[in-house]
Amino acid sequence: MFNGWVKPVSNPPNPWLSTHVEYLDEEPPPLAALEIYEEEAKSILSENDSPDLGFRWSLNPYRGCFHSCAYCSWGGTAVTMADGSVRAIRDLRAGERILGTEDDRLVVTEVRAHWSTRKRAVRVRLSGGGELVTSADHRFLTDGGWKHVGDDLSTSDRLRGPNQDRRVTAIEPLGVDLPMYDITTGTGDFIANGVISHNCYARPSHQYLGWGAGTDFDRKIVVKTNAAALLREALMKKSWAGETIMFSGITDCYQPVEASYGITRACLEVCEEFANPVGVITKSKVIQRDVDLFGRLARKTRTSATLSIPFARDEMARKIEPFASPPSRRFETLKMLSDAGVRTGIAIAPVIPGLNDPDIPELLERAREVGATHAFMTLLRLPLEVRPVFQERIRETLTPERVRRIEHAVVELRGGGIGRSPDGSRKMNESRFFDRFVGQGERWKAIEALFDIHYRRLGFDDGDDAPQPTTFRRPKNQLDLF
Repeated sequence: MFNGWVKPVSNPPNPWLSTHVEYLDEEPPPLAALEIYEEEAKSILSENDSPDLGFRWSLNPYRGCFHSCAYCSWGGTAVTMADGSVRAIRDLRAGERILGTEDDRLVVTEVRAHWSTRKRAVRVRLSGGGELVTSADHRFLTDGGWKHVGDDLSTSDRLRGPNQDRRVTAIEPLGVDLPMYDITTGTGDFIANGVISHNCYARPSHQYLGWGAGTDFDRKIVVKTNAAALLREALMKKSWAGETIMFSGITDCYQPVEASYGITRACLEVCEEFANPVGVITKSKVIQRDVDLFGRLARKTRTSATLSIPFARDEMARKIEPFASPPSRRFETLKMLSDAGVRTGIAIAPVIPGLNDPDIPELLERAREVGATHAFMTLLRLPLEVRPVFQERIRETLTPERVRRIEHAVVELRGGGIGRSPDGSRKMNESRFFDRFVGQGERWKAIEALFDIHYRRLGFDDGDDAPQPTTFRRPKNQLDLF
């Protein structure tokens, strides 16, 4: 059931048969059938509240990619409404007004989506006799930032609430699957049983469309057909100050369907018209199609393009990222963008200890040779629903001994397995701000040193990241319309 949110396209444009097919010649079609759905979105810019990400605003032209998140609560969880009353989350509907937070203040927000699923239940007991029944991958705001119930929430934490904070006194796996509900809100959070709860972000958006959060997320792609029009409206608002827009925050804006729809290009053309600074991060060589546009953007405003390239060898990349452009083509893409005058960079993301950390020097050197000026790396993240997907992939493609070394190294870099998930497994992830993209211990220090030595040797320079006056301007011939 789509409830009016999206409509299926009976004969969607086929990116492998498009006029730009040369950009996709090495990307085989997925084993599962690709299905395209069109949507008229209500908004297009997402505001990031994470202090360890380098951007505030992001734009996602598509729903559906390889990221994985799911945040769900038991149906009886009490959500605080805009008038101060409470209602069970199971009874909420899209469009209703509830309370969320903004800049540490309670504000009225709107339920934008509501859906249900079945998840393994965990009870979180709170001081004063309260409790929450939720899934292990749900996040709550603590005095130490957002934390997943199953990853790093502990009895030393206090959950933040609008009236008072509540200490966690126990975390108890219930051993049963229960109906779970979640919502998407305008503020990105809501008040659940008196504490601040995070709403959904990526994969769960497919669940309220009646799809799964696994393969469906990868193979059922929703196209936001009105993205460029929404972006134009946002940039015309008096409140918009010309901050950098990052393409994208969740999904790859240059995934194969972009070759047919051109939604990302249309949005970038709006940014060009307004001289609004942009940044792009992608794994795809489909961006080559828009090199001309990036060149014009770079002459008008602050523009950067970063290619995520975690592997030096095409063969290894194909095992772990089977439907992404091979590294050789990504380096070729970096050169084309650099030659067009665009500030380019490489993201060694993710670093998978025991697999690709020895590639770091070569990756940096090859990026520098084709004109990249900035670089960064992030450690592999394995939220509860991503971990089994990753483990299945490496067990299918690598030797048992190498799999064992990788899993041991991930545990080591996440604190040696200190703390366990509700299923009893050793800790392999960290969701706390400032810690989730980096590791711990001597092995991580050695990886950082390896990166830093070659980063300095090759002359990478991130000095251009200093704040600069915006070039943003509204087209004069349109000011009279608003």
